[in-house]
This record gives sequence, structure tokens and C-alpha cells, in this order.
Amino acid sequence: MRSWSGFLAGLLGAGAIAACLSAPAQAADKDEAELAKYYATVDVWHFPVDYMVAYNNQDVIVTRELSAKPEPAGKLCYIRFDFVSGQGDYAYGFKPAELGGPHKNTEWGVFVHKRGTVINQLRSALKLNVIYFYVDGLKPEYKDAPDICAQKQSADTPEAGHGYKAREWSDLVVRGKLIHGWPGQGPH
Repeated sequence: MRSWSGFLAGLLGAGAIAACLSAPAQAADKDEAELAKYYATVDVWHFPVDYMVAYNNQDVIVTRELSAKPEPAGKLCYIRFDFVSGQGDYAYGFKPAELGGPHKNTEWGVFVHKRGTVINQLRSALKLNVIYFYVDGLKPEYKDAPDICAQKQSADTPEAGHGYKAREWSDLVVRGKLIHGWPGQGPH
């Protein structure tokens, strides 16, 4: 017969193993880990984008400005665009210079356009997650370092929002609410 202390030790050990195995995969996210080197706290929020247009569906041209509620303690550091899938004619990111550049660095847009003719209309689709990184408490050893947030956001990549290729942009800004945590984890 097993003792209660042995049973509890086994149960606690199993709980610790389960906790380790269920830890979010995003804890190893490269951007979150990099920002954690510079800041005491990194708070992650997200917004899912999922549009499909075909046949009689209308094209999607939308500019968004999202906010976190309740507001995080820190400042918005970096907005990252995690592309999931796309088909046809689509674009996403910040307003490019040839269209007049951004009004604000927190406004980003998507464009999904149906293709083809009236007789042969082809669908276009875009699915991505927009990840917002809020930071607080710059570590003292990095107080004289260049602004890591500005460096990350200004990278010339679609992930940093600089891949918008469409020739159209909506100047009507749709405001909305972010979801706390990583995609797939549910709200916190």
C-alpha cells in the first residue's frame, strides 16, 4: 500500500510535468525573448485577421487602430504581423510612403481584392495575426542603448509591417479592441 506522502509527491510531480508541457509555445518567441532582455515586463496582445472575398462579396480595404483594454502598464513597443495564409490579391501592414505614409504609427491596414471577370471571379483570402508587444521597466544597464522598439518596428520586412503592396488604402480608421495574450490561448 502506498503512503499518502508518496501519493502526494507523485501527484505534485505529475502536476509540475503537466505544467511544463502545457506552457505556451510562444514563451520561446524570439521577439518576446529579445524584448525581455531589455525590459522588466513584456505584455503580449493580439488581433486575428481573417478575410475572404469571392463572387459577390465585396473587397476588403480597412485601416485599423486597436487598443488594449484595460490599458497595459507599459508603452506599445512593437506591432508584428504574423502571416498565416493568403491567396490571390492581398496586402497588409503600414501605409507605404507612395500612398502618403502613415497618419499614426499605430494605424495599419489590410487589402483583399477579388480577381477575375464578372463571369470568372476568383477568390482572394488573407489570414494573419497582428501581435502587439507592450513593454515596461527599461533595465538600467540598457538606459543608454539605442531604442530597441524603434529598431524592430523600422525593419524593412513584412513582419514589421513594411510589405504593403496594394495601390489602395482606406483613410477611414476602424477602431477596435485587442485580445490579451497569444493567439490560441484565449483571453486572459
